Formats: sequence, C-alpha cells, structure tokens
Amino acid sequence: MKDILIFGHNYIGDVLTITPAIRALKLKFPESRIVAVVSKNASAVLRRNEDIYKIIETDKFSGIKGIATFFKLFLTLRNINKTNGSRFYICLNFLTSLKFSIIGFLLSDKQAGQEKFLNNFFLRYRIKFDGEINNIDKSLKFVEPFYINASNKYFNKNYVYDIEDGDIKNAKNILQNSFNGYGTEITVENFKLALFSPGSTRKSKEAPPYLFSVFADFLNKEGYFVIITGSKKNIDISKEIYYQIENKHMSVNLTGLTDVHALGGLIYLSKLAVTVDNGTMHLASALKVPTIALFGSTDPAVCAPMSDKVFIIDKKIGCCHCFKNLCDTQDYKIKRYPDCMNNILYEDLIKGYYCLLSSH
Repeated sequence: MKDILIFGHNYIGDVLTITPAIRALKLKFPESRIVAVVSKNASAVLRRNEDIYKIIETDKFSGIKGIATFFKLFLTLRNINKTNGSRFYICLNFLTSLKFSIIGFLLSDKQAGQEKFLNNFFLRYRIKFDGEINNIDKSLKFVEPFYINASNKYFNKNYVYDIEDGDIKNAKNILQNSFNGYGTEITVENFKLALFSPGSTRKSKEAPPYLFSVFADFLNKEGYFVIITGSKKNIDISKEIYYQIENKHMSVNLTGLTDVHALGGLIYLSKLAVTVDNGTMHLASALKVPTIALFGSTDPAVCAPMSDKVFIIDKKIGCCHCFKNLCDTQDYKIKRYPDCMNNILYEDLIKGYYCLLSSH
C-alpha cells in the first residue's frame, strides 16, 4: 500500500484549490491512504472528502510551543505510518514551511515541494513556478512527477467538496427561523436567494459596504431575498451593509451564525453569490453557483476559481494585486477601503448580474 502524506493550507479557499491534486493522486494510486495535515480552520472542507483517509489538524509553529507542536505532529504521523509497517510513499508539501519539509523527508520516500533554498535539501522533486500561475494549476504541478508515463486525463480542475442533505435541511431551518421574525408568510421556496460574503481575513480584500447595500436593493427589486454571511471577524462590515439596505424585510444578516457545512447549504440554496476573494467564493464555485467575485489586492489570474460561472470584477489601478494584508496608500485610513476596491462601481455589479443571467 502506497500511503501519501499531504501538508495543506491554512484557509478554506486555499485547501479547496488542492482538492483537484488530491483527486488526481487518488486516481493514480487508488489503493493508497492519503493523510492530510491542515489547519483547524480549514479542515472542515476535507472531512467528507472520500479521497482522504485521515485528517490531522495542526496549529502554526512558533516559539517554544512550536517546537513541542513539531515533535507532536512528527510522532502522530510516524505512528499512523507504523500501522502500515512502512514509510509514506509520497509527501507533498503545498506550503513552503521548512518544518514540514523536514518531517516529510524523515517519514517519506519521495518528497515534492516548492523550490526554496533550505527546503531543497529535503525535497526529491523541486517544483519551480515561472511567472504567475493559477493556484489550481499550481497544485496540480506538485502531482506531475508521479504521473510519468501515465495519462493526465485525471487532471480535472473542478473542486472536490461534498454537501449532504443535512446541510441543506439545516440551512433551510436557519433561514426559516430568520423569516419567522418578520411575522410574514416568507418561505425558502417563495424567493430566489442571493448570498453575500463581503468579509475576508485580509482587510485589503474588502470593498465599501454601500456597494453591497445598493446591489442588495437592486436584487430585492428583482425578487431576491439577500443573505449576508461571514465569520465572527466580519460582523462589523456585515452590520454596516445590513444597516444601509432599504428593504430589510427582504434581507437577513447571518454573519457569525453558521459553520462551513451550514454555509455550504446556504450557498447550495442560492441562485447567486456575491463575494470578495475569500473561502465562500471557492465554496460557491465548488457547488457551481453563479458568482460575482470582487478583486483588488489579489490577482484573479492566481486566486480565482477556474469556472465559467464566476464573473470577475477587477478594476486595475497602479498598485493593484499587491497581495498585502493591509493597504499602505495615503488615502486608506481616510477611505477605509483600498483604492482598487473603491474603484468598483454599482454598475459593475449590475453588468456581472446580467452577464451571469444570460449565460446560465
């Protein structure tokens, strides 16, 4: 049995981008057991993935505690491997972490990872990227060394994410409870749903709240009920959007109230998603829901899903695609949002809506 060890990413969207590579490995080595090491925040999107044998959740390594975490992870992986009586056949390190490279070297026969000075000593296959490349294509390049003399027909670029009936039922219950608060006859079946996800782990990715609010007003007139979602970190921006919406009886703010699986259910029920570059954008793509995606500090050529159901808005200015966590322009503190996102107009969202409507 050729067991495979994978070191994945820290965020939901990033983990989804490696699922095509995981699927390709499983198809190439169907008898293998794939062990994935990912952050606690992102592990939920892999829990139902049939290609995964076991998930190991880990925290970031730092300081004295980081050393203890390193050894704990090493021992955990070694014990999993002992049950099979051998080393891992392959280790893929999708991160550039030296610590993960060392663990992979100690526990596996063949290691693949991104070319980086110190990491190179612990890698058998050093993956080099020339220029910008989409994250999905990037993940598949890690698999290429193991497809020698084999067909690449399994290199499907669709995300792998399973949704269950319970997720959809839970989402319907959440919505129905929010509808009941209005004392009306609103039901999930009565309205088209549009899901907004305006928040991100990076403030530089967020757009002005009024942009979402005026678009929500437009969608309400088009017969959509608007759902605002996000993590607890996004509560402030979601509150501001909801406050500015005119037809509050046609909108609900569920920010901080759903886990990944409930969010998946809400997306599945929706006819449209409107997001910035975040995990919800990738989940919507995985569930094949038409999506308007707003970009600024990140490059859609690198970060966007590879789907014909995503309409990308990217108003390029001189400092766009900086990939910084916070905008460092002079106007940022005054305007609160970076120029690359402030440049996005209501008319851009309208254009995206009609383009998606006509094509799907």
